[in-house]
Amino acid sequence: MRRTLPSYRANPRQQINIVLGLVNLDTGTAPVQRAVLARHVGLGVATVGDCMTFLADVGLVEAGRGQYTVTERGRAFAKAWRCDPDQARRVLHLLLSSHWSAAAAAAHLADGPLPQEELARLLRAGLPGVPVRGLYMVEWLDIALIVERDPERLLARLPDPDAPTPPQTPGPQAEEERAEERNEQNGDPDGTADTGDSSPASTVVLLGMSRPEIQELPDARYTAFLEGILQTLRGALAPTV
Repeated sequence: MRRTLPSYRANPRQQINIVLGLVNLDTGTAPVQRAVLARHVGLGVATVGDCMTFLADVGLVEAGRGQYTVTERGRAFAKAWRCDPDQARRVLHLLLSSHWSAAAAAAHLADGPLPQEELARLLRAGLPGVPVRGLYMVEWLDIALIVERDPERLLARLPDPDAPTPPQTPGPQAEEERAEERNEQNGDPDGTADTGDSSPASTVVLLGMSRPEIQELPDARYTAFLEGILQTLRGALAPTV
């Protein structure tokens, strides 16, 4: 079985928005072109393309060369995500249960909870990419009810098989997520439809680069960019003597 991890270019919420956008565009008559989908969801073409291997392996989409279609399970997930997130999580549970990461997480957590960073490291072991890919994998498994995390998102554990489906615990991003849901319902998943290049998200500069410029970086330069951010943070947080 191929071992894939989520893309590091977009967090799981953004990756779900890609699926929602594909549902909006996929009429069933022809595949949706990558550039059209990227424009619709407000992400870079390279970002959308990089997300598709994992989304296809999970069973949410079918990916060709630069063009995509949504699966029936993907359509059911998207429909439920907009109106019944708990049902959407159950749909995703059926899909991710057969993904390699579900069995791996069950094995790693068999002896008890682990810090989510440790579970992320174990899941990423032997695979390429930056550490955040492992963390995104843990988040996908949490959304799909394969694992659960405590309210502080510190520990990951296997869920109690007899427990009812847990609701999503509101966190500091709750208002942002509610805004994203409103944007999705209005056909603007990334909240950028009417803002143009002057939107706050597109004008924020990080290490001298805007978000669109970062999203279009080739994989090697994108990885180096992330490593540069990590080094900057380590330097800023290092104790002074």
